[in-house]
Amino acid sequence: MNHKAKIIKFTELTVKIAIVLLGIWILYKRVFANQDVSDVFKEIKTSFTDNRQFILMLFALLLVPFNIFLEGIKWKIQLKPIEKISYWKSFLSIFTGISTAMFFPNRMGNFIGRIFMLERGDRIKASLISVVGGFSQMIATVSLGLIASLFFYEKHIILISVIIFVLISLLLIMFFNIHLLKYFHFIIPKKLKDKTRDYFEIFSLYEKKELFCILMLSYIRYFLYTFQFVLLVWAFNIPLTYFKAMIPISLTYLLMMIVPFITITEIAVRGSVSILVFEKWLMINDINSSLGVMVFSASSLLWILNIAIPAFIGLILTYRLKFFRNKNEL
Repeated sequence: MNHKAKIIKFTELTVKIAIVLLGIWILYKRVFANQDVSDVFKEIKTSFTDNRQFILMLFALLLVPFNIFLEGIKWKIQLKPIEKISYWKSFLSIFTGISTAMFFPNRMGNFIGRIFMLERGDRIKASLISVVGGFSQMIATVSLGLIASLFFYEKHIILISVIIFVLISLLLIMFFNIHLLKYFHFIIPKKLKDKTRDYFEIFSLYEKKELFCILMLSYIRYFLYTFQFVLLVWAFNIPLTYFKAMIPISLTYLLMMIVPFITITEIAVRGSVSILVFEKWLMINDINSSLGVMVFSASSLLWILNIAIPAFIGLILTYRLKFFRNKNEL
């Protein structure tokens, strides 16, 4: 092994160790040293008085790998134009993506942990196509969140419905014509136009049926993780039917998507938004609004199941990340 190869190997090892140590510190601050999380476990001890509640919580936990697997299928389809990967590797990529996402506001660094799992695919192109999956998930969150908002307002319902229909339609039109993003190449400085033209063409490589599959997987994922939330709402004995629980949950996810937060404070933001929306909804339905505390616990527990645990697994898989590649691997 020559001197340059040793430096590259040492650098890669150092980066991996830094990621693991920083990730462990973030998880420690957010889980073990977080008073809100401690309160959640105390709430579980005091509120869970029968086996039904524990079964509901266990069921929510068992749905986590299905949620991640669906995202893995999405990622595999997205990568099709640049690299074919196995379902298993795509599945593992989601875990490493969740880990690296912890370091960025609104978990925007998700794609970083994914692209460094690629063997040969162009990483810049992979970063760009992550927009496709993110956009599809945003459509699911926005469309169902906007529809849920209708139940919170009684005035101007027809006008609001028309506006929502138009907004959702525009989002769908934009998604199924995502190839038009290649025309944004005009914003690139002249010196870089020739070098970057090929990157923007990546959006033209998706067929409508592939985009449809990605969008449907996003909606299925949405209903899966909102169902996890419903299960936890029931586990904490909040008296709402599935439909009546989905309305505040959908609006909560919509608001959380547009509220910026950093990883350290995410659980507090998530809980605050949940309480705000649910208390209003409980009042509308003549239910004791003090149950908002239970909602905070359900929301926080959902974060632990879907983010904290997978993020920890992702840190274990950090050794599989490949930051440097030989020329013959490109």
